[in-house]
Amino acid sequence: MALERVLIVDGYNDEPGGLGVPPYIDVYPRYIAGALWSVDKSIRVDYVDVDRFRRSRTWLQRATGYDVVVFIAGVVVPGRYIGAKPAEPEELITWAKLIEGPLKILAGPAAKWGLGVKGGTIAYPPWKFRREGFDILVTGDVDEYFLDLALHGVERADPGRVREDYSIVDRIAPIGARIVKQHPSYGRNLIAEIETYRGCARWISGGCSFCVEPLRGRPIQRSPEAIAREAEALYRAGVLHFRLGRQADILVYGSPGLDSEEWPPPNPRALERLFTGIRSAAPGLRVLHIDNVNPGTIIRYPMASEKALKTIVELHTPGDVAAMGLETADPRVAKINNLNTHPEDVLEAIRIVNKVGSQRGWNGMPHLLPGINFILGLPGERGESYRLNREFLETLLKERLLVRRVNVRRILILPVARASRMDAGIWGRRERLASSFIKWVRSVFDPQMLSIIAPRGTVLRSLWVEECSDGICYARQPGSYPLITAIKCRLPRGTLLDRVMVTGVHSGRSVEGVPLPLSRYSKNSLVKTVEGLGEPTGESGWLCS
Repeated sequence: MALERVLIVDGYNDEPGGLGVPPYIDVYPRYIAGALWSVDKSIRVDYVDVDRFRRSRTWLQRATGYDVVVFIAGVVVPGRYIGAKPAEPEELITWAKLIEGPLKILAGPAAKWGLGVKGGTIAYPPWKFRREGFDILVTGDVDEYFLDLALHGVERADPGRVREDYSIVDRIAPIGARIVKQHPSYGRNLIAEIETYRGCARWISGGCSFCVEPLRGRPIQRSPEAIAREAEALYRAGVLHFRLGRQADILVYGSPGLDSEEWPPPNPRALERLFTGIRSAAPGLRVLHIDNVNPGTIIRYPMASEKALKTIVELHTPGDVAAMGLETADPRVAKINNLNTHPEDVLEAIRIVNKVGSQRGWNGMPHLLPGINFILGLPGERGESYRLNREFLETLLKERLLVRRVNVRRILILPVARASRMDAGIWGRRERLASSFIKWVRSVFDPQMLSIIAPRGTVLRSLWVEECSDGICYARQPGSYPLITAIKCRLPRGTLLDRVMVTGVHSGRSVEGVPLPLSRYSKNSLVKTVEGLGEPTGESGWLCS
């Protein structure tokens, strides 16, 4: 089979350790392109996001002219997305059947774990995709498979091959960095997700019942030097925003016990090498953020964790979020699902993160705040669980402990996870309790918390307009879980707003704001936009009311 033209259709992925929904680009397209170009730099690799692919029929027609079409897909932790819609199972199957001629490959979580559309449902299993039109499902690592494909051909390439170390990734990731230039957010608010290690230290005990990260097996780590080389390649390709999001707990990066202890100690020195290496490789970066932090690590090693958090605050950029998986405030449910962290422990971890990171940074946001995750419908859940969840959040308000955001998800039942074989799901009275809890979080807790984090008069810096509807535009800073600001203006997507002043709470998950200076956006004044990114609206200008 000739391998001269390859099309990557990015259907987006959202995993416990990894995000690839715009403005993020995850590792999959970069590793695939890097593996192919490392063998033959003349191979044409084109990238298109699924939103552009589904909007234009020409892409479906053009796909038939490639030798290989790769679909990346897989939402494992469903969320709400601004300006982007991940690929759904029915779409992928339809496209696979319509595209005739090329080798059709499915990669990402959809091929390995299954594909969910929304919480509270059973994920679409991988094997159905193979039955419904895809030639190959990459159930192993894409870097291993596509390197084999380029070197040895489809007959000898093993789609189930799993990497034993990062030697191939470290070599090909810098080569594949330039694929970012084809991303729709390139030149604006594009954020590159960087992989630091793979797996979860709690794989030893099986990890949480619902999570796929422990299923990856013994964790393996990348060196700070290799990560810096990839960051340099991305920076040279034009990336200015980075997130260290592909790991279960950033605090234990570089810990010697990561692959052998359930609770390895933090390694502040390794974090210092990691962050300083990236800053040296990308000296003009605008964002350097993290994602996951395990509160259990902070409780077991409070002094080392505080030192590690201080290292992050010293070397990152403000507006950062340490996402914590509380999942439930019911100790009984936590035990059944092997969460191994008591709600009181999470409260103490939040206090420590607040102590280190609550000071406000140059962009108007606190430096580093926790983010809290709840999963509804866990095995063992009861009516009492919802009361305890609410009391936990009420304690945060009472103590004025800051959390950047609270994610509340209904469980997505993955066939490969232990929860699928347990009493998981929401029905009957619990559905009413779940809906009531979510409504309380969004209508009561969120507005109170946001009024503390971003009170009226707060000036936020460097926001990009990402979506507009009904006379309101939604803008965000690039980064981890950025605050949504609703602006009553007619602005083109892609507008960069240097300063926005918070004027009030718009809804449970966003604040209202006005761009500054007001004279620039008043009547008969045109908004200055990034060249070529304005969208026609039929107006003579884009104005604020």
